[in-house]
Amino acid sequence: MTISAAPTELETDRREAALEVLAAVPAWWARRARLVGLPSEWRSWKRAFPRPPIELPDREGEGLTSASGHALGEAYACALSQTERFAHGRHYTPKALADALWIEIERTRLEVRPEVAVDPACGAGALLLRPVRRFVAARQDTPPAHALTEAAERFAGVDNDPLAVWLGNAILAAELLPLWARLPERDRRLLPQLLSVGDGLDVQPATAGMVVMNPPFGRAALEPERRERWNRSLYGHANWYGVFLHAAVERAASGGIIGAILPTSFLGGAYYQRLRSLLAEEAPLARLRLIDDRSGVFASGVLQETCLAVFHKGEMAPDVVCSAQSVNGRVQSVRLGRASIDRTSPDLPWLLPRSPQDNALIGAVARHPCRLRDFGWTASTGPLVWNRHKPQIGAEKRDGALPIVWAADVEIDRIRRSASRDRQRWINLRAKDEFMRFTEPAVLVQRTTAPEQPRRLVAAALTAGALRDDWGGAVVVENHVNVLRCAIADSPLTAELLTALLNTQTFDRLYRCMTGTVAVSAYELEALPLPAAEVLATWAALPEHELAAAVATTFG
Repeated sequence: MTISAAPTELETDRREAALEVLAAVPAWWARRARLVGLPSEWRSWKRAFPRPPIELPDREGEGLTSASGHALGEAYACALSQTERFAHGRHYTPKALADALWIEIERTRLEVRPEVAVDPACGAGALLLRPVRRFVAARQDTPPAHALTEAAERFAGVDNDPLAVWLGNAILAAELLPLWARLPERDRRLLPQLLSVGDGLDVQPATAGMVVMNPPFGRAALEPERRERWNRSLYGHANWYGVFLHAAVERAASGGIIGAILPTSFLGGAYYQRLRSLLAEEAPLARLRLIDDRSGVFASGVLQETCLAVFHKGEMAPDVVCSAQSVNGRVQSVRLGRASIDRTSPDLPWLLPRSPQDNALIGAVARHPCRLRDFGWTASTGPLVWNRHKPQIGAEKRDGALPIVWAADVEIDRIRRSASRDRQRWINLRAKDEFMRFTEPAVLVQRTTAPEQPRRLVAAALTAGALRDDWGGAVVVENHVNVLRCAIADSPLTAELLTALLNTQTFDRLYRCMTGTVAVSAYELEALPLPAAEVLATWAALPEHELAAAVATTFG
């Protein structure tokens, strides 16, 4: 556990709360030992596993004596300070997700090498609980000493939090108690320590038949040598979960399986294009279960679009089996269908269904390989980061000031000055800011949407006439707006047609199928599949009320 030099009062309280959870282990362990029939003299944890790396409070943690192993690990994670959780991306795995991930792994129906199952970011060992429990249940007729030795060889986890590792070893050791209880008293030694303190990114031999993990989430500030180490999967900012996924590909044996709880952002987005290529080449995605709920997934309060992904190290599967799961309230799983990842461009966002109705759309898209660039269009982000220019921005137009176009100004098919932004409407550019002056027609698209918003794509054309008559001939576009521009004067994809297409329900569904986040990025807009020029020509000739139906028909 990382401890700051001068912790705040709240952080001190949270650290004490974490120690309270650890203080529950002696009574929790004694109860588990009693339930397997061990006599009182063998119920002390001190006879079964080593001392913790810190002195435990001399009191019993409240309400945890009869908790499950999962609940004990979650209680520890929730007790950590927010600073500690965010600094290390700690978000321990709830039982519902752990069980669902193992169901997806088992449904691959692949022959898994049994030699080693590892978790390189194990926390308190939640993801190893199910296989260890099944291992013990299957060893009822095996000599217990042999079974315990085999368990130590079969399961391994590593984490950089020594307290979590100690707790996890206690939780997993409790699963091994039935074997330990069958040993003659003279043969009882300390139970195997399946978890160890270390760095899950250390280079390891490719011997794991199974890598299972819930890696840390969050931007990774990598030193140059580490960035070079993971360069094959990095593009732009690095995220810890992407680095751990790359390491898992290297750690898995040929034919092995990687099962992971991940943010959905790796499915699309520019920063993960190299990671997608690596996965498609070496460990293709076999199964994907999307978690519908953004909140309530992790007890520690993480808000993240999440999925359960199973990869098979070896030849690409013919398609990816997709499903969705609700976590809040009753856990339900819904089958979404199957989809294929484009082998010719695996770095592009992966088109995968978000609802059962998306399958026909995804199947039809394969027949339309064009992109915006094929018709002269490029997409970029508005250049104004407003909080870097606060002194230059105001409500009143001063000499030479330009109007700012905000995301709130962009609505479906129109751009209007939202009253919510009137106090920050004008900006005076300095000489070094002139690159932000915008004087040409474009299509503007909101860059950030909310999960509950009915649409992801909200687009409007900033025509030459509107730019001249409504905005004074020049604007500055804020960076929560995507700017689409065309370099070809006679492009078959006109600004009016492009705006109309982006605002159809079909393209909104298509965009949702290629990204796992609520953000609308320039990269993913440029990756949207489009039909050939002759199809665009027929669409351009249609009246507006017929276009949406024609688009829906063309895209299945």
